[in-house]
Amino acid sequence: MVKEPEPNTVQRISLNLTQRDLEAAEALARAEGTNRTVAIQRAIQAKKFLRDVVDRGGKVLVQREDGTLVEVVFQ
Repeated sequence: MVKEPEPNTVQRISLNLTQRDLEAAEALARAEGTNRTVAIQRAIQAKKFLRDVVDRGGKVLVQREDGTLVEVVFQ
């Protein structure tokens, strides 16, 4: 039987990213003072958190600069 890895065990994967996705990862890394790997890891965890909120019946709202609220809809 194959033993499942611990949740925090690092596993190497290969990603295919568009140029736009790569530039977004690099911009996030620069803004957060980290590297692309950590930026992508954080983005995955953030999306998972938001997805969980929506799956439990919640809504994700963003307040614009003018104070209006808009709902973020996930496909």
